[in-house]
Amino acid sequence: MDILCRSMLFEGKAIVTAIDCTETVETARRIHNTSKSATNALARVLAMGVFMSAGFKGLKHKLTIIIDGGGKGGNIIVCGDSGSKVRCRMDNPDCFSGEDVHSAQEVIGFNGRLTVIKDFGLKEPYNGTVRLVNGSVDADFAYYFTVSEQLPSAIATGVSLNEDGSVKAAGAVIVQPMPNCPPEIVETLVDVVKNFKDMDGIVATYTPTTLIEEYFGHFDNKPLQPTYPAYVCSCSREAMERILISMGKKDALEIIEENGKIEFHCDFCHKTQTFTKEDVEKIFEEADDKNNRSDNE
Repeated sequence: MDILCRSMLFEGKAIVTAIDCTETVETARRIHNTSKSATNALARVLAMGVFMSAGFKGLKHKLTIIIDGGGKGGNIIVCGDSGSKVRCRMDNPDCFSGEDVHSAQEVIGFNGRLTVIKDFGLKEPYNGTVRLVNGSVDADFAYYFTVSEQLPSAIATGVSLNEDGSVKAAGAVIVQPMPNCPPEIVETLVDVVKNFKDMDGIVATYTPTTLIEEYFGHFDNKPLQPTYPAYVCSCSREAMERILISMGKKDALEIIEENGKIEFHCDFCHKTQTFTKEDVEKIFEEADDKNNRSDNE
């Protein structure tokens, strides 16, 4: 089971987060049939989606990460819901197929933008966009947090693949000094972060708990409640039915008359929902009955 662990350091003056999202990334790899190079890049963005959606308090809070860097992988989109339930899509998941593992920069590119959208159910969602620093993910998100959220962060993502391309380990560590953090503590944390240069090897060696203990255990720290990430798609037949109703019965039946059926394909899980003429008539009949009952209450 994947896990995200957090600890408050120095009486809350900094927070360290360690993530194991191996199963989440492996699920994404199987769904999208990603090449080794695509998996290497996508895993790092998924880890950040796991991190950023872990802190959501409301059950309906939603995250969308969009990276448009001009690389061989094309655009990458990662969506997250409360509790680090994430999903993703990629324009070219088979990029560099059959070749050695290429860097995240080559897959993502670096001439473009990183956009983060956070929907808290308010009138307008929060939208932050920054230029890509170098397409490495680590530097790009560190720059985003510094510029858009005024929260300087040290970020290290890691991925280790098996010979067949499956995911052996994937995760990240994020260190964030709080606004009241004294300079001497920041300097101490900077020294610790220097140890994360071989993050690919570290995620294959440590669990989040042992990583925090190994590198931060000698500091004053207070563990927080863990989160359990997973790859979860929000699409469902019920959601597709709502889309059908929004189309209107006349338009829906015209499409079926032309094509014999209506199909909705989800880019995040690659499942297809099919609706026949009988399905559509039943859906609208039930919707009408529900509206009539509401009017009579």
